[in-house]
Amino acid sequence: MMDSTVERDSWSRLGPLALTDGTTAQAQVYLRLREALISGIFRPGEEISLRRTAAALGTSVTPVREALRQLESDGGLEVFGGNRVLRVPILTADQLADIRDIRLQLEGFAASQAIEHIGPAQIRLIANASAIMQRAADAGDADLYLESNWRFHALIYRAANRPILMSTIEGMWLRVGPLIRLAVTAPFHFERSMESHRAAEAALQARDADALQAAIMRDISDAASDLGNTLNASPDLPASMSALT
Repeated sequence: MMDSTVERDSWSRLGPLALTDGTTAQAQVYLRLREALISGIFRPGEEISLRRTAAALGTSVTPVREALRQLESDGGLEVFGGNRVLRVPILTADQLADIRDIRLQLEGFAASQAIEHIGPAQIRLIANASAIMQRAADAGDADLYLESNWRFHALIYRAANRPILMSTIEGMWLRVGPLIRLAVTAPFHFERSMESHRAAEAALQARDADALQAAIMRDISDAASDLGNTLNASPDLPASMSALT
């Protein structure tokens, strides 16, 4: 267990964004912000300023405005207070428990379905993501760990070739991603998480759907437990984020 984790400023990690041809600026900004929320770059309750976001990404405010509206519609952002500040949502314990239970079912199922389709090249990419996570855990680099954690899970689930299922899973991660960052501060979180990821890798190599499903579900349950313990032990966090049981 690391005594501390390495973290960088959210905005410096966000951009700049190198826009490419063939896709609208709004779509590219939306995908970058969505990825940032899913991988925990932003924290619960963090305010998302239109102009600051545009400055960080190096774009005009127009595509950012439309992307933020879409993320609000998706549930990744919310309007708060009389001055209508846009921020990362602060979820209640009941909402967190609901998301945990949904994730257990959806991601466990996606993992079991992935076994039927996943190939050697995809397994190598998953192993690479796991290796990066291990290096990040050893260095206490929470940012790199969380980015690679999403990549690890997404590679498995996408192999199931279930686009609607994958979209629903991404919607859950969009809501809970900022909170997963809090879970990594729990004692032995890195160790427990990596144990589940190694079990998932072994299950992939063995083509064992049941073992893969069990490893993924254990990872989700452990993260939820660590998050609940962190919220209980952190008096500075909003009161609505009470124990997750």
